[in-house]
Amino acid sequence: MSTAWRVATLAAVVVVYYWFGKTLLFRGARRLAAATRIGPSHWGTAQRADVFELAAAGASHVLVVAALLAVTGIGPGMLVSGLARPDLLALGVLLGVGELALGSLLCRALIELSLARGARTRMRMRPARRTAGAMGAGDRRAADSANRRAAGAGVRGALLGARIRGVVGRGDRGALGPVGAPAPPGSARRSRTAADPADQGQSLRSWLGRSRGGWIRHHLTSLKVLPLWAALGLTGVQVASEELVFRGVALAWLREAGPLVALTTSIVLFVLMQAFFMSSWQGAMFPVVGGIVMGVVHGLVFWTTPLVVPLVVAHVVFFVFAVI
Repeated sequence: MSTAWRVATLAAVVVVYYWFGKTLLFRGARRLAAATRIGPSHWGTAQRADVFELAAAGASHVLVVAALLAVTGIGPGMLVSGLARPDLLALGVLLGVGELALGSLLCRALIELSLARGARTRMRMRPARRTAGAMGAGDRRAADSANRRAAGAGVRGALLGARIRGVVGRGDRGALGPVGAPAPPGSARRSRTAADPADQGQSLRSWLGRSRGGWIRHHLTSLKVLPLWAALGLTGVQVASEELVFRGVALAWLREAGPLVALTTSIVLFVLMQAFFMSSWQGAMFPVVGGIVMGVVHGLVFWTTPLVVPLVVAHVVFFVFAVI
């Protein structure tokens, strides 16, 4: 099979399984959670659904790894490569901690840049708002003057004045209140601020809140409602499967194409997969940045030392500490 077909096969696995396949799995898990009472009685439907979705993802990951090993012809020894090297396993722990620190630093820098940019945008918008407020006051004075002139012109003038007042009342009721009655001080400013999307979610706390949604929610819920060994087991199965797919299979299968093609394919597909099922780009930033850091580091390490188990250890350490 040519290099192009191998890259296309890996891309198809990511799109077909990690997007469409898991969408169907998660939908089925949610329906099962709503229709049954499997699990402890104190679990709510949402908690049951999160646990079911994580379990379904872990089981399906194992099947995907088995299918890829069969298609690529990579031996099953790759699954345990590096397991007999306790020194490398310890280095895997340190690697995971270092990657988490680097990823957190990069995320914090990006958040601060985004918040600073949003603050500058709001500062530029304030003069325009003051100008619009001044124009609005001029329009109100002109309307009042027109009303007075119309009221002194007889029956036709009175009717015309009524029409003008009706139009002004409908157009400016939110900012002015009843026609002729001055608006409460600052009311227009408060209404515009409340409706301004640029003022919503512009804080570090809101960014961190978004980072705990999407597929990360499954792991958070499992750590809360399951015994620690069960939660870590489900997380470990999924994490190990990702290392096997994106490092063990992808880099080994594309090794003949050279490091540029192999590493680029592995990193791009791994980062793309991280963004699936996140509710917003702010929330997706955390797994995407972590995916870039881990994809580059693990790709380079595996390319020079093709042992997958130490990388699984690093991935588990990174992920568990990231979601706690």
